[in-house]
Amino acid sequence: MKSINECLDQELRWVHPQLRRRAYELRAYDEVLARISYTGALSSQVRAETAAGLWTFGRTGLRKAITIQALDAHTELASIKRGMNGQATLLFPGGREYRWQCSSFWHDVWLWSNSEGTPLLHLKRGAQVQLEAAAPDLPELALLATLAWYLHKQHEEEAASVAAIVPTMG
Repeated sequence: MKSINECLDQELRWVHPQLRRRAYELRAYDEVLARISYTGALSSQVRAETAAGLWTFGRTGLRKAITIQALDAHTELASIKRGMNGQATLLFPGGREYRWQCSSFWHDVWLWSNSEGTPLLHLKRGAQVQLEAAAPDLPELALLATLAWYLHKQHEEEAASVAAIVPTMG
């Protein structure tokens, strides 16, 4: 697999290559840069594979915190503290953090930024990934790209659940 860090000026897109499987790929044209697949039929846990590493993401507890584990070391690499309206903070044990937030009125563009507020990566309409100039030097870029898709999908599923519940309450 090619590294995401090498793809600054390329069009990156999340695709769903096999409609019967809960598996997705981040591609630069026809080249696969990342793969995400759900680990169970009703699970929110996913396995992410990139040139930079293998991880699992999954919700834990009632507050829906998300933990990230490195598969090669079987240790918790980082955690995500989720806020209102889909916003989140990715926290590493050493104190490094990144922020996930909406950057458009229609909630169709989301971005990862560093703790200084510098934009690193945009996810547009849940599929198109746009890397910013500060992104290629980040060792965590592949992790941020896969987490962007995962957080978008979680937010989408939660919104669909709420939409299904609201009419029955009326």
